[in-house]
Amino acid sequence: MSLKNKTVGEALREGKLRLKAAGKEAYAFEAELLLEKAAGLNRTALFLREGEALLDEAAESYEHFLSQREAGRPTQYILGTWEFMGLPFHVGEGVLIPRGDTEVLVETILETQQKEPLKSILDIGTGSGCIPISLGKFGSFEKIMAVDISPKALDYAKKNAVENKIEIDFYESDLFSHVPMEWKGKLDAIVSNPPYIPKKDIEGLMTEVRDFEPLNALDGGEDGLDFYRAIVAEGKEWLREGGWLFFEIGYDQGEALLSLLREFGYTEIGLKQDLAGLDRVAFGKKSGKGA
Repeated sequence: MSLKNKTVGEALREGKLRLKAAGKEAYAFEAELLLEKAAGLNRTALFLREGEALLDEAAESYEHFLSQREAGRPTQYILGTWEFMGLPFHVGEGVLIPRGDTEVLVETILETQQKEPLKSILDIGTGSGCIPISLGKFGSFEKIMAVDISPKALDYAKKNAVENKIEIDFYESDLFSHVPMEWKGKLDAIVSNPPYIPKKDIEGLMTEVRDFEPLNALDGGEDGLDFYRAIVAEGKEWLREGGWLFFEIGYDQGEALLSLLREFGYTEIGLKQDLAGLDRVAFGKKSGKGA
């Protein structure tokens, strides 16, 4: 059904029906967001003008957006931007979409910084750059570095850093491989939201995630812990004595991460839960002098 010659309100109702029929859980919210972008209106204007005719160009755009969403393309990629910690981030194919759960990770680091002098931090697998950019915006770091193995993800991260006016040193790097050696043994903190989905579970993910988001940002190996093992082990060489390691984790990986941190001699280890009460962040401190 064409959306031409419809009012704004009629087009919105049609969009909601189509996305509901396509099985989209947040169909009403997504239909609104896509129409806002297509029509160049904010949410208030959308409802104030619901009786006005939708311009042909906006109708064509909305039709295109709805078709993409029905096919499974994430709303965030269609919009091209998404919000994290109240900040705008450019996103698209090739970069993981920032999620609200990750805000718990950022908040945990900011809380730790209020108690301890964390001045330098490295983000591993930065993706859109949402973690280091938010830390730069709301924390008091003097040196922020971020790495990713994907040049495409780094392009997004650099663009987002510029837009949010945060100074970050980005490196194309497989974990620590291209981090400047001068920082070895000197970092106050390392943070990572690594790929943590077990390989066997990838196929069962929602279409939006499985078919559109980058696989290398999802696949954590056979048990989902491959990247944690590597970062926990090598991270000790990069942290100063008393430096901190922070991870986002899957809801069922808390005990495994505590065991892993304990095995490598980290102290003050712990978990933090998300708003749903599920384990979401694991952390530990490098033991030794001054720890």
